[in-house]
Amino acid sequence: MQHCPNCGAGELKIIAAMLEGSVVEKILTHLGLVPQPPPRGRAREAGLD
Repeated sequence: MQHCPNCGAGELKIIAAMLEGSVVEKILTHLGLVPQPPPRGRAREAGLD
């Protein structure tokens, strides 16, 4: 994402990065979101494209 998703004109820049899992979990929980990712699906078998 390089431009504003609302107006499409404003250029965005990173002002913070949260890399510690416990901090991300606290923020998501506070927002009422599930802090854990969904379970991973099974891998496809080779040659079945």
